[in-house]
Amino acid sequence: MSIDPLGRIRLVLALSVLPVLAVALLALGLWIAPSPSSALPAPTTVTGSSTIAPIAPIAVSAPTAIKPIPESGAQLTAAAWRMAIGQAVIDAGATKLGAPYAYSASGPYAFDCSGFTRWAWMQLGVELPHNSGAQWAALEHISLDQLEPGDIIFDWGFGGGEPDHVGLYVGNGMMIHAPNSSSVVRYDSINWWTGATTAAGRVR
Repeated sequence: MSIDPLGRIRLVLALSVLPVLAVALLALGLWIAPSPSSALPAPTTVTGSSTIAPIAPIAVSAPTAIKPIPESGAQLTAAAWRMAIGQAVIDAGATKLGAPYAYSASGPYAFDCSGFTRWAWMQLGVELPHNSGAQWAALEHISLDQLEPGDIIFDWGFGGGEPDHVGLYVGNGMMIHAPNSSSVVRYDSINWWTGATTAAGRVR
């Protein structure tokens, strides 16, 4: 039996090309097909009961205005008003610490005792008499346990009658005064005069 040369060539080509073609198609298929690891996750369905409510805006309140400190007695208690005035009197008197004593002097460079208390209160527009007895008669009498800064201390050192000395109470059992001709305006205890009787008065 004779063999066709062309048929033999076709057979050889078919047997050699088909395996190569199959391998190429297989490789191409693996490259195109998506891998399980590259698949995207399925979208999550949110039910109506689990819907997240929108966040409410935060309300910002307006800043609170600072009220000014009241300047009139109508808006202050009587005690606070009296305290402020009393402290102002003490502050005025303290500017004269070290000023010399001089009989019948009422400042501004020298003082006797009633002249000093008179001058200090004059700085607040209150005019007191220039005499310890007259000051005692003009003021409201208070007990020593009621003393507040600015009140006036009276001493009787030589017996009864009118007081012999006056000074300004500054607090904590102390006063500022013009004691005598051998001293100057200074701070002392309200019990500075040994044996004297002490009382107090308040300007109203």
